[in-house]
Amino acid sequence: MKQNIYQAGKRSLKMTVKWLGMAFFILHSSFFISSCTSQDPFITAGPDDTPRFLAPSSIEGSVQTSVSQTREDVFAMDIVVTPAKYTTVEWIADGHVLGTGVSFSKQFEAGDYELTIRATTQAGKEAYRTVRLSVKALADDPAINNKEKNRWLNPGNVITIEGSNLSGVRALVFTPVIEPEQEEQPLPESRAGEGLDTQPVGDGSFQVPCQPAADGNSVTVTLPEGVEGRFRMSAVSENGERFGCGLVTITTEEYVEGDVVEVALWEGSQAIDWNADLLKLTAEQLADVPVGTEIKVYYSVPEAEYHSMRVTTPWWGDNPEDNIVAQFDITAETPNPYIIVYDDHCKALVDERGAMSFVGFGYTIEKIAYDVQVGETTLWEEGTVTIDWNADLLKVTSEQMADVPVGATIYIYYDMIDAEYHSMRVTTPWWGDNPEDNLVPQFDITEDTPKPYEFTYDQNCKALVDERGAMSVVGFGYSVSKITFK
Repeated sequence: MKQNIYQAGKRSLKMTVKWLGMAFFILHSSFFISSCTSQDPFITAGPDDTPRFLAPSSIEGSVQTSVSQTREDVFAMDIVVTPAKYTTVEWIADGHVLGTGVSFSKQFEAGDYELTIRATTQAGKEAYRTVRLSVKALADDPAINNKEKNRWLNPGNVITIEGSNLSGVRALVFTPVIEPEQEEQPLPESRAGEGLDTQPVGDGSFQVPCQPAADGNSVTVTLPEGVEGRFRMSAVSENGERFGCGLVTITTEEYVEGDVVEVALWEGSQAIDWNADLLKLTAEQLADVPVGTEIKVYYSVPEAEYHSMRVTTPWWGDNPEDNIVAQFDITAETPNPYIIVYDDHCKALVDERGAMSFVGFGYTIEKIAYDVQVGETTLWEEGTVTIDWNADLLKVTSEQMADVPVGATIYIYYDMIDAEYHSMRVTTPWWGDNPEDNLVPQFDITEDTPKPYEFTYDQNCKALVDERGAMSVVGFGYSVSKITFK
């Protein structure tokens, strides 16, 4: 009996020691784990790694994102980069460093900005993200109209600048846009999350007085001589409040009216019958359309019970705030093309809701377009090339051609050389003798051939270039020095 009690006590003691040992192990392990855990994640990236953007999701892996707000709103963003310990982050707009650190907060004046986030490691490796920031003015704010001529200002002269709500404006402030090749004295560094003031000290701004017209639709100003470049302009009211008025060019060169080119946003034949998805222009398609542009809607009116048009968005309804153009009846007096003024309200709706939609009943849309004034833009200028049927000698890639609008005129600057014959053909790298292979069929160059030779870059030309990767100039008996468009 005593032996049984002894054995039971011995077993009990062993169990107690065992459980005490397990408890000590758990406590020790818990201490070890907690001692290795901190507020900072375990970092594996080193100082020689290329920086990466990990958050927020809007910029993670994306080169560019878009944000739209009013000038009353504060733009704020926190980012996560790696390697965090070895990376400096700068927030840059118009070439000016506005702040540093992974947190940024700033109230912007009205205007469109490309806000660049630059991450630089100690080893000098860089990565970028761009926020296309569209800051809307309020309805009663002073504003300058977007006509290019109105934003081309000559120094030393009395200039009239057109706009609206300008009666209370007493001065204009011009802040230089720093081009990449220029250098800027860095602004004082800001702590993480601390944006700089809207009017940073030492940014090169200058202010000049102006005289508003009685109707508030213009101001007159004399700019100082010796000032040239791109500037962001602000209007200053009687009480010192500033209002953003966008970008202007100050130059001694006279403004030259460019040719008007119609840029097609959409072409086809689409009968409209109240389905907002039948014909919609996305925010991406409209991203390059300037505020204030007149968008032209070409349409036909087939036989139907009734004919009504409404321009809205995919989130459409019967509330006035849902519509870009309120519903109206199409009659014999309705203009064709019908004109939509793409104002701040339109752009804000499209950016928020993703697209502009055409609904209604009893009409068919054939084209949606807008006009732009263009000067001559160089596409290719790499010396002088003698053409001898090799499609790789002179070709302009589809990437280089991406900004050429449908309907533009392309100019080929050429000279005839001493040769057996002289022929030109404009084609692609996949060229042949079939008509469908060529932008311009082969023709003989004579003394009567215009110099430069010009042709219209129509929808068929663009489709060929996009499909086959380039536009090639071939033939024999001539040399090419430059290719432009306007």
